[in-house]
Amino acid sequence: MKINFLVPHLKIAGGIMVLVEYAHHLSLSGHDVKVLVVNTTKFQRLCFNLFYYKPKWLKNKQFKIKAIAKLTEKMLPEADVLVFSSSEHALAIENYSQKVGKKFYIVQHDERLYHGQKELVAKTYNLPYVFITVSTWLRDMLVEEFGQKPHLLLNVLDQEVFHLYNIKKNPDCVRILMLQHTYKWKGVKEGLDVVNDLKNKYPNIKLIMYGARQDNAECDEYYFQPIGKAVAEIHAACDIFLCPSWDEGFGLPSLEAMACGCVLVTYDNGGSRDYAFDNFTALVAKRRDVQDLKNKLELAIKDKNLRQDIIYNAQNFIKNMPSWLDQTKKLEKIIKNVYK
Repeated sequence: MKINFLVPHLKIAGGIMVLVEYAHHLSLSGHDVKVLVVNTTKFQRLCFNLFYYKPKWLKNKQFKIKAIAKLTEKMLPEADVLVFSSSEHALAIENYSQKVGKKFYIVQHDERLYHGQKELVAKTYNLPYVFITVSTWLRDMLVEEFGQKPHLLLNVLDQEVFHLYNIKKNPDCVRILMLQHTYKWKGVKEGLDVVNDLKNKYPNIKLIMYGARQDNAECDEYYFQPIGKAVAEIHAACDIFLCPSWDEGFGLPSLEAMACGCVLVTYDNGGSRDYAFDNFTALVAKRRDVQDLKNKLELAIKDKNLRQDIIYNAQNFIKNMPSWLDQTKKLEKIIKNVYK
């Protein structure tokens, strides 16, 4: 089948990484797959379309990239399937004919919360698309508020990359890892406040951060734009992963950290409910309750035995998760059932 993925950009970002992973595996399965991106610079379009340029982090992905000058029906290549994930794209293609493909809307967040006008985003959730969600809470939202019947396709890990590593750690130091981000709802300021406050009581803790948005941060160590195995090794060198996000569509970095042996300390942010079970696979604080988050983090810092128990439970949980190949086969089945 001809399957096109429409993405807003090709920068390193969680939602984009999920889409390109499916594009990659569908291509390996024999489908004709293109990733489409709007690019208003003619020279850059030539690089993509004539010289098959790919950003460094996508070099090993097997799909083709096609850059288009603007998003119009005429600019989109004909296909059997068009997959997209942003509400902006969902609105733009509403009246495009079936020549662009059957429309599959992968909902990766409730965009009414932080992206775009609430009324316009809500409109997209009422459109006659095939809906797929990456987490249970998003599925439930579409069912309960919009009467949709979405397919659930949980995000997963490449367990050949994200797993336990034999990295020697200083037993006298507790390394806390946190994702740096510029969105306020990612809760970075709250996370920094909590860690810095606890540093006064536990001088043996260090804050490690990584991110793709800016090349420095207020912490003890910072890693800029790591990808793949580099991310996994950063996780594996730490003891705790702190996720202070208020709301997450899924929260893949948290799951990646768990796979690499970090104890996850997180808010109940929606997406975390598919893998973060309090006092079992993670320590979960009430949403946006900073004191509760601080209490959970302090518990993880001072109780090494608890950390070991949670890591053990998390490893067993992750080992039973499906793979990207499994989820790609499920996506293929969803697509084929629509065409029956």
